[in-house]
Amino acid sequence: MINGYVKLMDVLYFTCVFIASVALSIMSVIISWGVFTRYVLGSGSFWPEPISIFLAIQLTFYGAAACYRAGTHIRLRMFTDLLPPALHPWQRRLVDLLMAGICLFMIIWGGSLVQTTFFQSYPEFQYIKVGVAYSAIPIAGLITLLFVIEKAFNFSSANTAKED
Repeated sequence: MINGYVKLMDVLYFTCVFIASVALSIMSVIISWGVFTRYVLGSGSFWPEPISIFLAIQLTFYGAAACYRAGTHIRLRMFTDLLPPALHPWQRRLVDLLMAGICLFMIIWGGSLVQTTFFQSYPEFQYIKVGVAYSAIPIAGLITLLFVIEKAFNFSSANTAKED
């Protein structure tokens, strides 16, 4: 059962990496197009900015989930290095609890944000609903929570970075 969970986490991890990579690649192209049309052609396109905002939301939340699992998230190493070695396991558990709390916050309040904005649309693109863009918040929160559970129970995977 643990192997199945780890395999599912591998799939979720690579899905998050794929979404974040595609979002970053597309953003790079369309922002370049927007700059080209504004400064070379003399009239800016109306669509690069709202699409870039949509993609930036996807990049941020799915990328953060992937970074958490890979162990490349931002850490306050100076503070943890000052702690006595005997407190390091407790500090790691505290971090796991805090991360779980942040994930629950993202799921609950992100879900509320999605519900509130689901029927609003971007003025430039009436067919893209704002709530769809914000759906990355609760979904990535749930995925990150699953990664926190994986880390908290010390499940291992070849793709997960080892702790120091």
